[in-house]
Amino acid sequence: MKKTDFIKFILEKGNLDSTVIAKSKSIDNFPNAYKIILALKDSDFINIIFNPKNYGQIDLAVGDLKSHNLIKNSEFKQDAIKFINELAKESKLQFRFKENFSKFNSKKKKGNRPNIILGIDLGTTNSLAAFIENDQVVTIPLKNGSRLLPSCISINKKNTFDIGQNAIRQQVSNPEETYYSIKRFIGRRSSEFSSSLINAYPFKVDQSKEKLGIYSKRLKKRFECEELSAQILLTLKVKAERFLNQEIEDCVITVPAYFDNNQRVATKKAAQIAGLNVKRLISEPTAAAFAYGISKESSKSISLVLDLGGGTFDISLVRSDGEDLESFSVVAHSGERDLGGDDFTNALVESITKSIKKEHPKVNISPTIKILIREKAIEAKHSISFQDETEIVFPMLPSSDNQIVSFNYVLTKNNFEKIVTKQTELLKSCIKDFLELDKVKLHKIEQIVLVGGASRMPLFINMVEKLTSLKPFIDTNPDEIIAQGAAYCAQYTLSGVKEKTIIDVTPLSLGIETIGDIHSEVIPPNTILPTRKSKVFTTIEDNQKKLSIKAFQGNRKIASDNIFLNGFLLNDIEIAKRGVPQVDVTFEIDLDGILTVTAQDQKTKSKNSVKITNSLDMTDTEAEKLKEEAMLMAEEDVKKTLFSERYKELFIWKKIFDEINNPSLSSEEEFILDRIENCLDKIHKSGENPQLLIDALKKILEKFDDYDEDFAA
Repeated sequence: MKKTDFIKFILEKGNLDSTVIAKSKSIDNFPNAYKIILALKDSDFINIIFNPKNYGQIDLAVGDLKSHNLIKNSEFKQDAIKFINELAKESKLQFRFKENFSKFNSKKKKGNRPNIILGIDLGTTNSLAAFIENDQVVTIPLKNGSRLLPSCISINKKNTFDIGQNAIRQQVSNPEETYYSIKRFIGRRSSEFSSSLINAYPFKVDQSKEKLGIYSKRLKKRFECEELSAQILLTLKVKAERFLNQEIEDCVITVPAYFDNNQRVATKKAAQIAGLNVKRLISEPTAAAFAYGISKESSKSISLVLDLGGGTFDISLVRSDGEDLESFSVVAHSGERDLGGDDFTNALVESITKSIKKEHPKVNISPTIKILIREKAIEAKHSISFQDETEIVFPMLPSSDNQIVSFNYVLTKNNFEKIVTKQTELLKSCIKDFLELDKVKLHKIEQIVLVGGASRMPLFINMVEKLTSLKPFIDTNPDEIIAQGAAYCAQYTLSGVKEKTIIDVTPLSLGIETIGDIHSEVIPPNTILPTRKSKVFTTIEDNQKKLSIKAFQGNRKIASDNIFLNGFLLNDIEIAKRGVPQVDVTFEIDLDGILTVTAQDQKTKSKNSVKITNSLDMTDTEAEKLKEEAMLMAEEDVKKTLFSERYKELFIWKKIFDEINNPSLSSEEEFILDRIENCLDKIHKSGENPQLLIDALKKILEKFDDYDEDFAA
């Protein structure tokens, strides 16, 4: 018999710590003894030692084993007895560890809160989650004390995900495998992005399919944007569950008001992959206005909410008739889904890059240098908000002739405003056009609420003040107010009162394609949700047998200039001359802004419908597969985090023990200390469970007066 056979046998028994047994001196000292034990592996005595119900059982089994004929008559009797004693000692230790561990688990505080629905702001730059407790909003804290989780994902050297700050740290060293601004890509077609915009990113944005994705060169795998966004949501879910000490299943997620149907559906799919059930999608400006109204305990008001986030710009006019959720209604939405703080950063990055190439033409702008320039640009963008001038220093830039060059870039406030003129003018145009809408003109705007990290820019604040003649409120946290609004919405959703709902509107026109590529509107923009509207259409050819229904979303007059959602055929329509058949096409939108299109021939009653889940949508089977993969990665991350925390705790307890002068220990206790040293020395590779060792060490410490549990805590 080989030593590995014995270890395999230990593993199959499943109680004793196989790693410790394998490393214990008893196996090497008594090489023939474990062969005898293997010969007795099916006996009740061995089973009792490996799976005891109490200490007494172990002692009885040991006694019976020692008197067993196979051992009594063996020439290795003494070795076998010593080895049995080693097994028994280990069995007692493990039994005590498990007993203490069970007590420890039973003492763990149970989540005594009622069912909680998380409010989640899934942002372009940062994401966060919040909930309501005792009528107060509580934002889920992260391990580092921050409440903002960077919406950044990285594939590390172990080919697993790093999320948030850990991913941010890899941007310079691992630029091609560190993904950010995923929200800009989710639910989008490859054809919607220019190559110049795609090339601005150091990672590979995959345009090989109709649906945009991200490609990992390291894993040689394409990731769907829903899959990557799910990792952000899953991280927030896990953090919330650990903070609340209870499972989280439901959530309310905010989305930009200008998100189209495809993007909304893709967001819900990301939540599904993360193991979350979306009770409601709510527009970000609406959530912000609601949170602002609650925090200020305002009554009647008309608020203009300007949400300048990392990747989108939304404008909403929100009316409040009281302090409760049901008193809030959105009058109108508008915005630009491809305009945000990222675009200001990109403009500055482009200016810096051009200046570097102009002064040092041989400098190679590699993915790593791209990220370095981006990091410096973000820092400068923040600095220029508080000072008139800032300097960006690049001390070491590699060039193609194997030289190292330095470069300094001075950015003044005036220069920055010139660099971002295009972006600023587009913002101005969006705001002016919105203020000219008939629905908006009917109301007197009483207050301006700014939302999103990029809204902190002085040039934006000053521009808004000039355009509206109102001073924007800047006493709220623009990074957290959206999640807070989502949390309030989640609380009302939890109440189960159907009347309690925010009155929202659809931001874009919805209609179908008709002859000549004309967009025939069925639901106009800024229609209150939920809504259901119908329009009659007919045939364009004699004796036509079927009608093609193609749904589009957008405010352009030409259908192909808008966003194609999905389509279907209506068969068995009335066969007649063109223009005679009458087909009712009905568009129905729910509170989440998700569309269902139905067509029915008035005469034949032939009917067909489709829920526009997303023409780019993945199947539920695909989503479930990605969910399993995401859960596996998250489970591994949780295990690593939990191990690290227990490891640190074990280190502290060991330090406390080391303060005791000349402790008198039994051989059993010395064995435990050896295992602790092994765990602290080899960390993950030790194969030890730190929690079991902590419990055992606490037992040892109880013997000594020097031990101070309050200090340890």
